[in-house]
Amino acid sequence: MHPSIENANYFNDRRNRSHPEPILHLEDGTELHLPVKWAVCPGCDGEGSHINPGVDCGGLSAEDFAEDPDFAEDYMNGVYDVTCNVCNGRTTVPEVDWEKLSPEHRAAYEAQLKADDDYHAERLAEIRMGA
Repeated sequence: MHPSIENANYFNDRRNRSHPEPILHLEDGTELHLPVKWAVCPGCDGEGSHINPGVDCGGLSAEDFAEDPDFAEDYMNGVYDVTCNVCNGRTTVPEVDWEKLSPEHRAAYEAQLKADDDYHAERLAEIRMGA
């Protein structure tokens, strides 16, 4: 696999993507802490740990396991597990409580999330191009 594709896979892996902070950055430079509720971590599915993304985010096939049975056994037994990159082992993350947001704050936070997603997509495109 081409290195730029491997890098893009790594940076786009859910275990390496940060969970959006429940903070609205206002135009005047201040921050508004939004109401939250706790949700199962999307990085580890509430386990507190996951396989090191550097091991498998580029994809593994049955051939990888067939060619190295010791690797397959270690992989399945958690040898390559690390503390979750998203929740730091807590198993849950704060998530915006959308029902408690005013319409204005909801619209502003949605725009902020879209801008963050657009930046991430641009960053991945640059990585794929070798930047």
